[in-house]
Amino acid sequence: MVQLFILFFFSIKPTHGYEIQRFISLNRMSEWNNIKSGSIYYAIKKLEKDGYIHMIDKPEEGEKKKQIYEITERGRDILKSMAYNEMGKPLQGATSEKFLLYPIIAGLQKEEIIQCVEKHISDLEKQKFRINDWRKEKEQESCSMEVITLDYMLTTVDSQIIWHKMMLENLDNIIQDTNKIVKLIKETDFMKYE
Repeated sequence: MVQLFILFFFSIKPTHGYEIQRFISLNRMSEWNNIKSGSIYYAIKKLEKDGYIHMIDKPEEGEKKKQIYEITERGRDILKSMAYNEMGKPLQGATSEKFLLYPIIAGLQKEEIIQCVEKHISDLEKQKFRINDWRKEKEQESCSMEVITLDYMLTTVDSQIIWHKMMLENLDNIIQDTNKIVKLIKETDFMKYE
């Protein structure tokens, strides 16, 4: 998810890793997501090596200036692919990386978002059906811990279905909000804020 977020940021404007790190820090994203500042520079080097971003301004020897990168066309393609792929993944607790996905959808096609999320909801409903059958089977013969575990699994899947349905119900508002986030990132120098 780190690479996806960095590509998203570079798709908005050319910048350096430290500004992305400042944005993460100012938004306290490391508290609710697994993006850590140290992983940003490693991801930038990997993205550059893979041809998804390229350096457009390199500091001269001894200068304190930051290395500025921008996204390539190949990077824009992989950004969309990674975002759609992330939509199909399950939520993983209170710090799910998927929660970071919503600002990234600004650059995706609404119809494709709907199709991807509806497919994921369908997969979750099939999973819920299988767990429910398993629970009924175990309820007759197993210890209560197995039943409690299956109840927890059902609750988790139900919560994911609800979250994704709410995402679809509010998609127009989400897209409007994501466009505001993109504009904010484009117009703000996060280096000026503490």
